[in-house]
Amino acid sequence: MLIVSWNVAGLKPALQRIHEDYSLSSCASSLTAASNAANGTKLQATTAATENNANSSTKKQITTTSTANACPFTNYLQLHGNIDILCLQEHKIPLSQLSSRAEPHRCSTISGYESFWSCATDQKSRGFNGVVTYAKTGIVQSADSAPLQDPELDGQGRCIMTDHGTFVLFNVYVPNGIHPNKMKFLHALQNSMRVQRESGKHVVLVGDMNLKIDKRDIYWKHRVVNVEKLLLERQQNQQKEGKQHCSKNAEGEITDDSGDDNSKRASTTPLSKWKTDVQNHWDKITTVLETIEAVPCQTTNPNTKQTFNRWRARVKLADGKYAILGTYEESAEDALFHYTFCELSYEDSSTNTRTICRKRNVLSVEVLTELMSKIVNVSWDPKMQRDVANSDEANLNPDSPPYMWMKALLEEDGMVDVFRHMYPEAEGRFTCWHQQKNRRYVNEGGRIDFTLVDRALLDHVDTSSGSLRCGTKPHDDPFGEEAALMACTSNGMFQAPSFAGGGIAQVSKRALDSQFGPPHTGMIYTPPSYSDHIAISLLMKESFNDVVGQLTLQSNAPTRKSQPHKKQQSMMSFLCAPGATKKAASSTSSKSSTSASSTTAAAGQKRPAQQQEEEVKDPKANNLKSYFAGPVEKKSSTSKKSSTKPAGSKSNASKDNKKHKKNSLFNHFSKK
Repeated sequence: MLIVSWNVAGLKPALQRIHEDYSLSSCASSLTAASNAANGTKLQATTAATENNANSSTKKQITTTSTANACPFTNYLQLHGNIDILCLQEHKIPLSQLSSRAEPHRCSTISGYESFWSCATDQKSRGFNGVVTYAKTGIVQSADSAPLQDPELDGQGRCIMTDHGTFVLFNVYVPNGIHPNKMKFLHALQNSMRVQRESGKHVVLVGDMNLKIDKRDIYWKHRVVNVEKLLLERQQNQQKEGKQHCSKNAEGEITDDSGDDNSKRASTTPLSKWKTDVQNHWDKITTVLETIEAVPCQTTNPNTKQTFNRWRARVKLADGKYAILGTYEESAEDALFHYTFCELSYEDSSTNTRTICRKRNVLSVEVLTELMSKIVNVSWDPKMQRDVANSDEANLNPDSPPYMWMKALLEEDGMVDVFRHMYPEAEGRFTCWHQQKNRRYVNEGGRIDFTLVDRALLDHVDTSSGSLRCGTKPHDDPFGEEAALMACTSNGMFQAPSFAGGGIAQVSKRALDSQFGPPHTGMIYTPPSYSDHIAISLLMKESFNDVVGQLTLQSNAPTRKSQPHKKQQSMMSFLCAPGATKKAASSTSSKSSTSASSTTAAAGQKRPAQQQEEEVKDPKANNLKSYFAGPVEKKSSTSKKSSTKPAGSKSNASKDNKKHKKNSLFNHFSKK
């Protein structure tokens, strides 16, 4: 069983790209590439006959598949190894589009799959967020688009739960940042998963978690250093040295018994140079930072000459000169944020407690290096900066509430981060990059998308599926940073777009096809033009399919709610339903003798069985052509005799007929 999770950052544009890049006519070559990758081979030409046979076989397979599915998205899933469960985040499709079947590319219906949706319905989140899980028919028992049991949280469209018999799968899009809403969501999610375990279910959690759990989950320059801790360490060492060097004699006088200079040096542990630099210069840095301010500036697009208002941070040095800090930001607050080192906290209204989310003087290696260079003229070379980032003092922010939540999830609830479990030494393997700053092309990102399973399911994970992907060709060190850079840029074929504008450049078919490969547990490097996230995958052993078995989808209320696209009936089924003609006639002609009975039926009153049978037997009631042709006049002897009409008047029948044509669907479509 192959489970894939991907934040598409908008399903409509992602599908548009997929349909453009992988139309039915272009799937044959891609399927060949994916097949060769799955076999661990390179695309090579052998003899002409062998190549022609292979292409012919591939085209037949694509033609058969395409005829059945007629959807590039379906074929795209097959190119990725025939995905069993696909979990998408940030689909951003409104509930109204699904219920009216106006969703882009009819994406709620894919041949061979069931889809289950959670959409943002609250006023603040409408048009954003949204998660959807596609699962092959026969492996889902039920679904719940409101599993958090909190109307406010469930209305944000951030969680969908599907029940697969022996296990449940939570597909989530966790709020970004650090604020009460995020922690409220995480705690509700944790409680919901615990409820499922108590009912005897195992839990799989996938999605965009918007947090990190390991220092290797973040670009090394973005790891943080607690300078306050270094200053405290200096103070403690000074006190320790004073106690070691001084003692009282018999008369109570304080004497220095530290011995010679060599013994003094041996009594203390030497500090790293970078620690000494920070401890010696931090007071001066703090003084200069008191002068920090945000200054407005402008940037210009060299192509269009369009100007943009931006902000930079600057400080006044001791000599009266100014030093510019950071990069161009869209607001003054953003420009100052990275250089504000006071304690950060927030008030949790649910518990009436104040939670600290960052202690005083905690800053990134990148910012610390900049301050040392620009304020006190102490430069650290790349090796020194690496020493700082790899030291025990540099880590994730240990006071971050989301970090502590995830730590408790692993240690107390017994869940396992499958990627880090399988690849404990992997460096530079990120799932998201800052798109506007082109960070993917230098691999400065973060791993914020996860696949987590209960420890009881760990034995079912397929660990023989190969190593991490490294771009278009194998790498000697697949766990190193160079291999990660090759993977996220497709060996340099994904090029950074110009800051002057123009969008992400089109790439070759070979670069696009590099995203495909054998099913595995790891990362799927989808192109940067699709999303600022890549997909992640979890491969279970084949024997796990037997554990799940063949399931029948229930029709309970939560499941029906998670499939709003099934509530909309087609026009043909509506018009051809028993009594449809009489219902339509009742809305267009109040004078018809049948309008009263049909209006009663439309109001919800139950009709006698005999009347229902008559409606079914009446061919005119279910004839679509007769509906568009207008009401049928019944001829009578009276109408034959009175053939002459007063001048300037019209018969009631012709009036009804004209009125019906005016309101008919046929007339409406003709105008269109």
